[in-house]
Amino acid sequence: MFSITTEIDYALLEGMDFKCLEGCGFCCTFPAEVRECEPGFNAILKIDRNGVKKWVTTDPYFCNVYTMRQHQERGACIFLREDRRCGIYPVRSLLCRIFPIKIFFGQRIQLYTSQVCRGFSQDSNSNVLCLKGKEIMEQLPAQMKEEMTLKAREMYDSLPGKLSDCISPSVLQTRSLEHVNCMDISNEIVTQRDKDDFTSQLSSEEFINLPTYLTADMQWLVFRLNGRLLERIKLERTGEIETTGNIDYSFLSLRPLSADAANALRKYLEIIVKRDHFAGVIYLHALEQERNVPLIDLVTTYIDGIAASLLLRANLLAAFEGHDIIDADVIKEAIIFSDGYLATEPSYGLIL
Repeated sequence: MFSITTEIDYALLEGMDFKCLEGCGFCCTFPAEVRECEPGFNAILKIDRNGVKKWVTTDPYFCNVYTMRQHQERGACIFLREDRRCGIYPVRSLLCRIFPIKIFFGQRIQLYTSQVCRGFSQDSNSNVLCLKGKEIMEQLPAQMKEEMTLKAREMYDSLPGKLSDCISPSVLQTRSLEHVNCMDISNEIVTQRDKDDFTSQLSSEEFINLPTYLTADMQWLVFRLNGRLLERIKLERTGEIETTGNIDYSFLSLRPLSADAANALRKYLEIIVKRDHFAGVIYLHALEQERNVPLIDLVTTYIDGIAASLLLRANLLAAFEGHDIIDADVIKEAIIFSDGYLATEPSYGLIL
């Protein structure tokens, strides 16, 4: 059994700055959770009793969780105004208040950032997000914090008995960093299975599950595979869509990767594995697997899969923009394209 602590880790917020960008609103295209215990829940219902919808689940912990309604089930939150500002800002949900910070309840509580947002940046002299994280934890409803902490503690207390080769999150992180530092980051990482998985994502029949991307000029883009054509679709606030370009997906090739691109990707992978959420994903994969694969093998496979997925997205963006090589700038855009999902992937533990 490994130690369960009450520690709150803010290390991943250190040296991070943040400013909400004018005319963005991209985070409002993701269905925000809101719980009955939140102070603003009833206030939201007073504004619009149909403003939220119940989260359908068999998990008793999430039985009182709702999500903000979206235009046509695919556009932005119905409370986002035409100027892409929140129409219920004073009573907005907790999830909206803490963005781009995520809170993971596992062996401990750890706060980290979602890099899908263009509004944050690295600044060694800044303490903006760290201070915001501490303020969030102070204002977190006591009932919610207690419930999530207890649930996570129960989950992690039981983990050694469920896994024959259980490794603590700290050791798992060390081994993961070792793999990231020595792995060969190149197009050779991308397997046929990675390509098939990406094709499956692009082919989803659920519009909300298709890969989405925020451009530098604040356009909301969605990518969808339609036969052989990969469509680039512009998404509007009210859910209307417009195809703004397409490429022949069958001819999508992997472009050469520059040295600075490989370094940028490696640095991103280091950030990913330092998240406690990463260990939670590995534990969940281990519990759900049909055959008994060693935990460390799951780690290397998953890290390689993240790198491959990001390279595929980088090549997709490069194809639409006409780039012949994948450089560090393209990798940075691919991170924005990828991180929203990776920061909230289902895991062993609870996420806010």
